[in-house]
Amino acid sequence: MRNKVLLPISLVGLICFAVLIVSTISAETNSFSLSSFVLKQIRLSTTENGTPKLDLSPRDRKEGADLFLDFEEKEASDLADKAGGYRILSSSYLPDPSKSHSGKKSAGFVGKRSGIKISGKTKGILTSSDIKEEFYISFFLLPGTLDKEAVLLSKELYTRGRKFGWDLRIKDEIPILEFRNFFQKEDKTHVSLKLAGRSRISRSEWNHFIIQIRPAQREVVFYINGKEVDRSSVSNKEPIVRIGFHPEDSTPFKIGESFYGWLDDFLVAKGAPDPEALSTSYEGQKYDPSSFTAEAKFGTALSPVYRTKYTNSFPESVFIKANVPKSSVLELYFRFSPKIFGRTEEGPAWRSVDLRKIEEEYKEDDPARETEEESAPRGKASSYRIPLDRIWNGKVPGFKYYQVKVKFKADSLAKTSPELEALSFSYKETLPPVKPMGLKVVYFDDSYPEAGDSPRVCLSWTPNPERNVQQKGGYVIHYGVGPNRMVGILKGTSKELEKGKMPVLTTNGKTKLAMSEYLDPIQGEDSSCPKRNEMSGPKLCQCVDNRLISLNAEKPEEDSEDLPKPKKGKGKRKPLKDPYDKKLLFLQKGLTFYFKIAAYNSFYDPSTGADQLSPLSDPVEVYFLSE
Repeated sequence: MRNKVLLPISLVGLICFAVLIVSTISAETNSFSLSSFVLKQIRLSTTENGTPKLDLSPRDRKEGADLFLDFEEKEASDLADKAGGYRILSSSYLPDPSKSHSGKKSAGFVGKRSGIKISGKTKGILTSSDIKEEFYISFFLLPGTLDKEAVLLSKELYTRGRKFGWDLRIKDEIPILEFRNFFQKEDKTHVSLKLAGRSRISRSEWNHFIIQIRPAQREVVFYINGKEVDRSSVSNKEPIVRIGFHPEDSTPFKIGESFYGWLDDFLVAKGAPDPEALSTSYEGQKYDPSSFTAEAKFGTALSPVYRTKYTNSFPESVFIKANVPKSSVLELYFRFSPKIFGRTEEGPAWRSVDLRKIEEEYKEDDPARETEEESAPRGKASSYRIPLDRIWNGKVPGFKYYQVKVKFKADSLAKTSPELEALSFSYKETLPPVKPMGLKVVYFDDSYPEAGDSPRVCLSWTPNPERNVQQKGGYVIHYGVGPNRMVGILKGTSKELEKGKMPVLTTNGKTKLAMSEYLDPIQGEDSSCPKRNEMSGPKLCQCVDNRLISLNAEKPEEDSEDLPKPKKGKGKRKPLKDPYDKKLLFLQKGLTFYFKIAAYNSFYDPSTGADQLSPLSDPVEVYFLSE
C-alpha cells in the first residue's frame, strides 16, 4: 500500500522537473487589431458579417467633381450630392445592397413610382443655360425589365410649341441621346443634335455611360463601356452664340423617372473624361510610352511596433484570413529587432512572407463556412497558418520588437482588390531562468592563508534545471552587508584561483563574454571547494575571497593594438571605462556578510537580453571573527 502511494508522488516529481525544463520556452500569439494600422490608400471597412477588413480605397469620385451621387445613404430620402454643389429636391428609389458597381449599394428604380430630381436653379454646369467649359456625365447602368422606351435622364422645357433641353432614352434596348434646341444661333434660332448607340446594352452586366459636352468644338461625344459609339457636332459655319438649356428653364434635372433597373456612381465633372479610369474602381498598372517605363500603385497598411514580454523571442507562425482575387496581389512583410525602433524608421530590414508560395497543407478549414449555403456570395476569404520557422529556416535572430506591413495591389483590370480580414502572429519567448534554490554556506575561514589571511567562504547550491543555463550560461554572486543591502556583484572567476594563484586580468587571447566579459563564467565548478556528499544530489559550489573580489574589480589589461591612439596635441590617452564595478567591498573580519546568487542563460546580453537573468536566491549569511 505504501509503494502504491509513493509511485504516483515520484511520477509527479518527474513531471514537475520536466515542466521546469520545457518551460524555458513560452508560446505567445498577437492577433493584430486592423484598426491600429496606419493606412495609405487603404480603407477599414466591414464584411457582410460585420467583422473588420482592409482593402484598397476606391477612387475618390467626388474629388474635383461638380456633382457626385454614390447612393450609399441608408434611405433614399437622405440622398445628398457628395460634391456639395447641388440640392436634391426629391429622391425615391430602393437602396439595394445586393447589386452595386462600387461601394455597398446602388439605386434601384421601379418605373414612374421612383426617380430623383435635382434643382434646376442651381448655378452648376449640369443645369446651366450658357455652357462655356467642357464637362462630362458618367454613370453605371444595370437594366431590369425594359419597356419599349425608358427615360434615364431628362431636363426639358416646353414653350412656344417647341422643346428645349435634352434627354437620354433607351428604346428597344438601344440608348438614344437627343439635344433639342440646345445650340442657339445669332438669329435666335436653334440647332438640335441626336446620338445613338450601335448595339443593344447588356442586361446581365453593368454598362458604363459617358456623355461629353465640348462647347468649344460645339460637339457631343457618347461613350458606352469605354468605347466611343457616336459623335455629333454643329457645323462651324453656324453662328452659335450660346450652348445650354433655355434661359427660362428652372425645371429640375430628372434621373430615372421612367426606368426599371439600377444606377450607380452618377458623376458630373469638368474637363475631358478618362473612360478607363472612370470604369475602374482602383488605379492599375500604367505604362508610359514616352519613357518606356511602367509603374503600379500599392496600398499599404503598417502596424505599430510591438514588443514581447521577454527578449530573444523567435517567430513560429502567422495566421492570415484573406480573399485575394485572381491577378490581385497581397504582400506580407515582418521585421524584427532586439532593440526598439520607430514605426516609420528605415531599419531594420523587412523580411517577406511569400504568399504566392502558400502550400495547400497550410490551409485551415473555416467551421463557419460549412454551415453556409451554396448560394452564399462568392469571393469568400481563405484561412492559412504559415510556419515561419520552416519557411525562414530559423534564420531570424532573437527579437523583442517586431512590426508587420501588408501591401495591396489591384488586379490587372483595376476592378478588384485583395481583402484582409484577420492576421495574427505566433512566436516563442525565451523565459528567464528560475530562481536558484538550495544556497548554503558549506565552508568559511576567518584567515585563509592563500588569500593573505583574509576571510574566505564557499557557497553551494542546486543547479538550475534549464539547459541553456547549464550549457552556455552561468551564475553571478551578489554580496552585501544586509539581507536586502547588496553592495557588490561577482560576475566571473579564473581557474588560476583554484590553484592558489593571483592571476592578472588580461584580454590577450580571450573572447569577451556577455556576463563575465574577460573572466571565466561562474558555473559552480570550483575544484577548491570542500568535497560534497553526492547522496544529497548534484550540487554546485564556488568559493569567494578577496582575490576573486579583486579580480572582478580589476581593470583588464587591454592589448595595446586594440586601444585607440591619442590624437596629436591631445596629450595622454584617456583610460577606458571600466566594465566592472571597480570599487568593490572586500571581505573583512568583524562583519557579517550576506550572499545571494542569480542564474543567467545563454541568451543573456547586457544590451539586448538583460532580462535573461533569474531572480535572486534567498540570502545566506556568514560572520567572520574580528580577531
